[in-house]
Amino acid sequence: MITMAKQTESVLKLERVSKLYDGATPFLALDEVSLEIMKGELVSIIGPSGSGKSTLLHMLGCLDRPTGGEIFVGGKEISKMGDDEIADVRRDTIGFVFQSFNLASTLSVFKNVELPLMISNMPKAERQKVVARNLQLVGLTDKAGNLPSQLSGGQKQRVAIARALANSPKILLADEPTGNLDSRSSKEIIDNMVRLCREEGITVIIVTHDPNIAERTDRMVRIMDGKIESDTDESKRSRKGTVSMLYGKADEGAGKKEARRREK
Repeated sequence: MITMAKQTESVLKLERVSKLYDGATPFLALDEVSLEIMKGELVSIIGPSGSGKSTLLHMLGCLDRPTGGEIFVGGKEISKMGDDEIADVRRDTIGFVFQSFNLASTLSVFKNVELPLMISNMPKAERQKVVARNLQLVGLTDKAGNLPSQLSGGQKQRVAIARALANSPKILLADEPTGNLDSRSSKEIIDNMVRLCREEGITVIIVTHDPNIAERTDRMVRIMDGKIESDTDESKRSRKGTVSMLYGKADEGAGKKEARRREK
């Protein structure tokens, strides 16, 4: 059923999206990017620092408006919506996981996950069931009463994932979710995200510098200088060679860019 959904239901679509940041030196972070992501896909966005991958994630998550082009979430055109409507789309459709855990230090694990449900005025009995289920999904039922200071880095990020699932989002966006973690904790986080995609049918999109994480995804979108340079699914790439080749190109491109800067 998930495979069929991947083929037929678009959850996110960008059509010729650009993002220009004004200032003393205007910077074009995205240059007419077109991208469509289907329900149930597990996607990585890769590229060197400054390539535009975090800006792309912000566009996909409706955290910022594009300078040009159109963004569709579940077939709805975002540019025709007001700020309050866009906030509703984010709340109801998209969950976010960032490199920093952003947990409330004085609240228990349970309360941290419950917080967005309290803000949305969900009845107490219902939100307690949701929190219990989400903590079970990330394997932290036994840590419900702990404070964040009593958790490892990997456990804190799993709490952040459980919180991101609070409103049952169709899409989970993760920006460098393992950036502050060791290799063992990183694997735990990606295992959780893969399971959410496979078993719960959630579309998962991960921005990462880590080729080992990119290898775990079904589809890799490589961005360079604000443009999509390649978009490769698992069936069209060598498991051993393609990611290192893509990162090699990215490093080479970044090196050439730095050399040009120094020449100036």
